[in-house]
Amino acid sequence: MIWPIARYLAYLPANLVFVLLSYALSPLLAALSLATGPKLPGVLQWFSTLDANLDGGISQRVKGYRGGLSGWRLWWQRTCWICRNPAHGWQSELLGMPAAGSIILRQVISDTPKNQWYVMETAKGVRFFCWKRDQPLFGGIYLKLWFGWVNRAYDGRNHHYAFQIGPKRA
Repeated sequence: MIWPIARYLAYLPANLVFVLLSYALSPLLAALSLATGPKLPGVLQWFSTLDANLDGGISQRVKGYRGGLSGWRLWWQRTCWICRNPAHGWQSELLGMPAAGSIILRQVISDTPKNQWYVMETAKGVRFFCWKRDQPLFGGIYLKLWFGWVNRAYDGRNHHYAFQIGPKRA
């Protein structure tokens, strides 16, 4: 299990650069989307999600995202969507693990607190992991922790690299 952890740590600096770049460019990318549509052109889509366009919060019924917006409100909503899902395209395409033929070798799930551990393997025998935990804080607020590669291939092609730390409501 040492090699997957070493690979994960080796990818961490590149991931942090991509995420910070996504945050910094989010206002410009959202402005560009007002002219080009809700899907960023070409590799710019890598700054957002590959499984949804910049209006994904609407179709996924994420609280606070609504349709029918235009102008500054649409720009702000798309800026927020990029910041909510920073660099997912990079994390999938460049740092991800191929989903085709991958299998779960080990899965451990507990509910108190919600904790998930997966050891997976690609079709070529490369092992990788996923650890998710919702750490209770106070008042129905949790600290969401995701490390490794997401156990589900959201785009259908790759398990994207995950490094998420943030608040979550129950």
